[in-house]
Amino acid sequence: GSGALLVDDGSGLPADAPQALVDSIGAQGLNPSDYLTADGTSPSGFVLLNPIQSQFPGGFNPDFGADVSDFAALFGLRGESAGGWSWDVRGRIAENEVDYLLSSTINPSLGSLSPTNFRPGALAQEETALTADFVKSFDIGNFASPVNFAVGAEWREETYTLEAGDPASIEVGPTFLEFGFGSESFQGYPLESAGEFDSDSVAFYVDVEADVTDRFSGGAAIRFEDYDAFGSTFDWKLSGRFEVSESLALRGTVNTGFRAPTTGQINTLNGTTAANSAGVLVPQFIYPVADPIAVALGAQSLEPEESTSFTFGAVIRATDNTSITLDYYDVTIEDRLTVFNVNPDGLCDGTAGCGGTNELAALAAAGIANPQQFLGAKVAYFINGFESDVSGFDVSIVSDFELASGVLTADLRANFNDHKVRKILRDSVNASDVYDFENQVPENRATLTLNYETDRIFGGYVRFNRYGEWGDSGGQIAAPDASEAVRYGSEVLVDVEANFLLNENFRFAVGGENVFDTFPDEDGHFVAGLLGVRYALTSPFGFNGAFWYARLTADF
Repeated sequence: GSGALLVDDGSGLPADAPQALVDSIGAQGLNPSDYLTADGTSPSGFVLLNPIQSQFPGGFNPDFGADVSDFAALFGLRGESAGGWSWDVRGRIAENEVDYLLSSTINPSLGSLSPTNFRPGALAQEETALTADFVKSFDIGNFASPVNFAVGAEWREETYTLEAGDPASIEVGPTFLEFGFGSESFQGYPLESAGEFDSDSVAFYVDVEADVTDRFSGGAAIRFEDYDAFGSTFDWKLSGRFEVSESLALRGTVNTGFRAPTTGQINTLNGTTAANSAGVLVPQFIYPVADPIAVALGAQSLEPEESTSFTFGAVIRATDNTSITLDYYDVTIEDRLTVFNVNPDGLCDGTAGCGGTNELAALAAAGIANPQQFLGAKVAYFINGFESDVSGFDVSIVSDFELASGVLTADLRANFNDHKVRKILRDSVNASDVYDFENQVPENRATLTLNYETDRIFGGYVRFNRYGEWGDSGGQIAAPDASEAVRYGSEVLVDVEANFLLNENFRFAVGGENVFDTFPDEDGHFVAGLLGVRYALTSPFGFNGAFWYARLTADF
């Protein structure tokens, strides 16, 4: 096998360096001793032991970080025209930039000449939008209320910028086939992937709402949006509410929706290193769908995700101080975007008998240099891969009680959720992926909050958060067939806050989240344990234990 520092001969010792490799390094005007370790017992005089290993006698542990900056600005004007139209015009611009930092690692193909600190590149996402809304009420027919009529338009531009990594983070040295290349653990963004990528869209909508009768109100909306990259989409919504009695109302909604692929999903090129279920380091690459490498391996243009959803529920006024809401929902999302991994065992695309030859030949035919570099790696790109159906119930019960000089509110909310993955295309998700989609979010969740409010000095709340059982396949460090999936038990976390009114302008609060320091079950995956993971990484409530805080609020 190959690794960053050593290619062994099967007994754990360095394999002999081929004479052809030594000659090739010399033919490039380079010194083989900078890339290989001299050994007089080898016929070529060198073995496949990276000479930089002398700097890391116990191995190396990459340290990955980033400088992150955010910027946002919002402005707007609103008013009313002489014709009775209320108008609201807004503009916004926002940007997030991530400049990656990498230290305590190497570019193994550069041997002892490799630096140990890298700047593997930067990403920035900028969004600019202009929105205009116009609203007016009209008296129409015998409706019980005026018809509220709204129209609007929006222009939006997304700009995704990718900055290439420093030369050492992407350089391909003479021993790349033996040791790999690029900054280990996070390869620098290559020059050919750098650039600024734009996506523009224009949208228009119409919304109408009214009380049709004293008991029935309804609404309808349509939205048309045109993307320069994907064409147009048309979506709609219908909603209604019927008051059966003073204590019972029924409501329902049906609508369509969509989400276009982001400029980042279309254009990102990334390389990292991860461990497989055997603990072996595996290079992983994500390519844009238009990249020649991705195209050679079957990538196609991306389509927007499209959804259809409906809800049906009831609002119940049980007593003067208690209200109950019950809602059932079902959401179907088609053409969901996911990362499609070409099989790491020889880049097999799933066809019968494929062992890697077809993919390597396809890469070579596409003019890709050194296609052998991908043998044993994971090569991925985004794909519209599957369909999700999410259904469930939401329950809310709220009661108010007068207590002493204040009001105690008991608020119970519960959710019961079921997620099914269907219509999987081209094995875009494996059994472990499906297991995680369907099990990582608990099927039931409940929150009970007891909140006490008063105009006097003291107030506060106690909140009980219950998370039901959930499951985790182990992801990339476990078998892809969900055979290593682990179930984790339910937990109850408690949050507490007490606040004190100091005077008419200042209020002081002290509190804690997860005050009993509850942790999820320990991670049940073998490789995760080898990597130092103690608690389940995918816990729905984290694994950091209790959090305490103090807060001073000023109101003038």
